[in-house]
Amino acid sequence: MYKIPSILTTDEVLDKAFKRASKVQVTVKDKFQRHNRIAIAKVRAASNTISSTLNKYIKSFPSFENIPLFYYELFDVSIGIDDLKKSLGALDWCKKKVMKIADEAVKNIIRSRNKTEIQKFRNAAYGRFSSILKQISSDLDLLSNARKILLSAPVIDAKKPTVVIAGAPNVGKSLLVARISSAKPKIASYPFTTKGISIGHFESNGRIYQVIDTPGLLDRKMNKRNEMELKAILALRHLANVIVFVIDPSEYCGYEMDMQLRILSDINSQFSGIPIIEVENKVDILRLESTRLKISAIEKKGIEDLKEAILANFHEKSI
Repeated sequence: MYKIPSILTTDEVLDKAFKRASKVQVTVKDKFQRHNRIAIAKVRAASNTISSTLNKYIKSFPSFENIPLFYYELFDVSIGIDDLKKSLGALDWCKKKVMKIADEAVKNIIRSRNKTEIQKFRNAAYGRFSSILKQISSDLDLLSNARKILLSAPVIDAKKPTVVIAGAPNVGKSLLVARISSAKPKIASYPFTTKGISIGHFESNGRIYQVIDTPGLLDRKMNKRNEMELKAILALRHLANVIVFVIDPSEYCGYEMDMQLRILSDINSQFSGIPIIEVENKVDILRLESTRLKISAIEKKGIEDLKEAILANFHEKSI
């Protein structure tokens, strides 16, 4: 979704800059003038490389004030937008500082009276470049991690009707998403398998529907929820036109029915304006006497009935 180049470490940026500087060539007959010009060209090449590299990173990150609210909050949960802005600001500071150091070094080299002075000012500039860049080492690390998160962000079309699958961990959400859509999430038999938001699609009567798989929710207050749970809440809040809440009556998921129903009650109270389809999964293990839809994602039972219930909600309202 974003074109962000690989973020180099401090040592890699310096290595790139000094290698570029080492390739500088100047053709001047006078020996002293040649030393002078080469030193100036090396300082300029190194500083320009550092500056352009950092500036490329700064420009490649999106303007967070202009992105959809879902993505803003998703990145804030995953990265911390204030921290990201501070790191981008640190790179801008470093870039300007390096150029200022280069300007000072060039002035000193021009005024130098011998080769020793020229080398001294050039080496001093190199040393200061290294010192300044090391001060933003942690910022480059943060931006490298942020890049991975931004590049892995789900691509969501806000214009498409969207179904969000929710429930406690390990109730079978990911397998259900795989059954009703094109998504191919990794399925495992332990809690908190889904660490992010994945998206699948299915078509009905020429219309494309998005199906979003979310991390498991636990029975706790919003300020106690972890990053994975907050991602699920964001999907429900900003993306859901219909919510499918999955329950595991067998309790093989590791969570008692009472707890799962408390989570459902919380979802009902938070998102009262969104249709919620309650589904009991794993009926191949245990089937309750209730009015909820009954499915077995593993045996592919009840999947078409669920799709019909989903589509009925979309037919009853305009998206």
